[in-house]
Amino acid sequence: MSGSGGGSGRIYVEVGTREDSTPSVCASLSVDTILNSPVPAIVQDLKPGQELEVAKETTKTHFITLVAKDGQGRIAGSLTPPSLITIINCIENGHKYVAVVLSDVNSGVIRVRIRGKT
Repeated sequence: MSGSGGGSGRIYVEVGTREDSTPSVCASLSVDTILNSPVPAIVQDLKPGQELEVAKETTKTHFITLVAKDGQGRIAGSLTPPSLITIINCIENGHKYVAVVLSDVNSGVIRVRIRGKT
């Protein structure tokens, strides 16, 4: 992995990097993390239990980052869980995930649980 250098709070992963992404790992994945660099205008109305779409974004320089999007497709923030590479590989293999809001956005830190989309 390499850092973004810009202090954006996003972690970039080089395309082609692999970690265990077997179907059973992808199907049972559930990990708690925080929403990095939250966009105030988008997260201000989030409530515990609300779901955000987990998506991968590829930069022009072929790096991948994991983001959480609201129902309108706007990026609410980035995600950097310990299983980042596994989640990206699972998404590339067709699995879909959501980030369920666990904490009140007014607490200062927005905790989310990444899990399979039902």
